[in-house]
Amino acid sequence: MSNVLEIKRDGTHTAVTLNRPDKANALAAPLVGALQSAIDSAKNDGTTTFTLQGSGSNFCGGFDLFGLDAESDETLIPRLLELERMLQSIYYAPFATIALIHGGAYGAGFDLATACDYRLATPDARFRMPGWRMGLALGTRRTAHRVGAERAFLFLRDALTINAETALQQQFVTELADPATWPRRVDEIAAVNAKLPAKAYAQLKRLLQTDTADADMRDLHASLTATPLKPRMQQYVASRG
Repeated sequence: MSNVLEIKRDGTHTAVTLNRPDKANALAAPLVGALQSAIDSAKNDGTTTFTLQGSGSNFCGGFDLFGLDAESDETLIPRLLELERMLQSIYYAPFATIALIHGGAYGAGFDLATACDYRLATPDARFRMPGWRMGLALGTRRTAHRVGAERAFLFLRDALTINAETALQQQFVTELADPATWPRRVDEIAAVNAKLPAKAYAQLKRLLQTDTADADMRDLHASLTATPLKPRMQQYVASRG
C-alpha cells in the first residue's frame, strides 16, 4: 500500500491528497499513519495553510472495512484510537486546515472533513456519519461544535445522508466551490489569515476551541470496548447490502 498519501509543499502551504481511489480513499492504518506524520511535520516546518483532498471519485469513504473478516477487536480498537489521535491533530492544528471535498465524505471521512477549519465542497458532494449505528462515539463533539448539539444529534442518530446544499445550510460545510476554483479560494483564505501573525492565528484558534481531546478519547475507548466490536461492525456491513 505505497504512496497512499501525496504531499506537496509550496512555501507555507502543505497540500495532501488521499491516494486510494480504488477504495474510495478509505482510512486504512497506513493512510492514517501517513496523515499523522504529515500533520506532525507541518507543525514544525512553517506551514500556515494545510489542505486536504481525495483522489478519484470521492473525498473519503471512511474507516477501511474492506478487510474486516481478517480483523479482530485486538486490531480494530488500536486502529480506531490512532484514527481519533490523527483527527484530533488536525482539529487542534495551530494553522489553517482546509478540506476540499468532492463526492462522498462518509463516516470517518466525514469526521476528517469536519476536523478542518474550512470545508469547501463541490455541489455534488454527499455526507453521512453512520458511526452510532455501530455504537461508536467518533467525532461526536467535533460535529456538535460545528453545527450545534440539536442538529448534530439528529444527523448522527438517524445516520442521515445530506447533499452539499443542505450541508451548507446547516454549516457542515463553509462554502460550495467547484474544483477549478479551489486554488484561488485557498490562496484567498491564506491571504486573509496572513493578516495575523502565525502565532496570533494559532492562539485565536485555540482560545475559540473547547479542548475535549482527553474526553473524546476516553468516550471513544469506552464505546469500542462496551461490547465485542467486530460483530457490531459486521452487522453494520451486512445491513448495507
